[in-house]
Amino acid sequence: MLQKYASFVVNNAAQVNSIENGLRTLTYVLPGRFADAELASEAIYTLLSFVGVYHDKLLAQAAIKGLLVDKQGQPLKLDPTVFSRYHGQMAHASDVYRVAAHVLSCVQYAEKLVEMVAAKRLGNRRRWQVVTWIEITKVVLRLALLRASGQRMVTGAVVPEREVDPGSLGSTKHMEQGVDAKKQWKGGRSRLSFTSVREILQQAEGNADLGAFVANSPQNAERIAPASSLMHRLNALGLTGELLFILRPLIYVLSMRKLGANNWRAWALSLLIELTSRQMLRSDINVPRTLERDEMARRKWLFVYYLVRMPFFEQFTEKRLSRVAMWCSNKPVISLLGSLIQDYQPLWKQYYFYTAGS
Repeated sequence: MLQKYASFVVNNAAQVNSIENGLRTLTYVLPGRFADAELASEAIYTLLSFVGVYHDKLLAQAAIKGLLVDKQGQPLKLDPTVFSRYHGQMAHASDVYRVAAHVLSCVQYAEKLVEMVAAKRLGNRRRWQVVTWIEITKVVLRLALLRASGQRMVTGAVVPEREVDPGSLGSTKHMEQGVDAKKQWKGGRSRLSFTSVREILQQAEGNADLGAFVANSPQNAERIAPASSLMHRLNALGLTGELLFILRPLIYVLSMRKLGANNWRAWALSLLIELTSRQMLRSDINVPRTLERDEMARRKWLFVYYLVRMPFFEQFTEKRLSRVAMWCSNKPVISLLGSLIQDYQPLWKQYYFYTAGS
């Protein structure tokens, strides 16, 4: 049964992707439409996240086996990003890293849904207990990733990105077929596939200019470097900053439970920890590499969440957003934006993980 399903996904990748995108769009407009609409929306989104990961894995495996072709009918060649190479090689080198990364991803996919169910079934007090245990679990998993990676920064997402764009696929070959093994050479340690010299010569009808081929190939050092060189090993200062960043969500939850969810001291403590962590990491990593630069940029955007966290949201942001929503409500096209703002405001106030940034 699973083999038939896998074959269906591979042979109809573009259509399956369109359905996934359509359902994801639906989850954004469901909240506020009927009773428990936010729960239904989050359940669909969580399920799609898990299914999407499985579909990505099926397509990546099919591409490696030569079962996918592009619009020109040529076997699709994977060109993994630096992000995918780093996490793929780390997972290949360490079972601890691989298991921790996948479990952390699963927790991140399901955390909003779990909090919603806990709030509706167990009550507010038990909900905060569930939230605390989720954050404890994430701290333990991130510490495991930090150790397994050799004290390197832990990125927000920790599994390889989608490597196959379903929209770029042509008519797929049958699952039983595959590209001639002689056309590809696969690195034993990197697991990357390379075009063989024989295939280069055949494609150029025996007149290939190998010098031009080499010159035109991507020579970015990060694309061929081992995973250990794609991120700096953190020194004492940077390691302290990374530990603060990992512990920050748990400290925030514990302080809210002790001081109150609307307490300014809990809000300010979280902000102070995050600012301190950022400064320590920037001082330790003088010349950030691509992954580190991208992760620092992502973490900078996380400061936006402080605008929609209580009590700042209730005292400053909410009224301004409500005015924006009212202004948008009677305007063509952007009226949907106003509706989304109105629908999501209660969720930002009620549920921790909608503004957690963890």
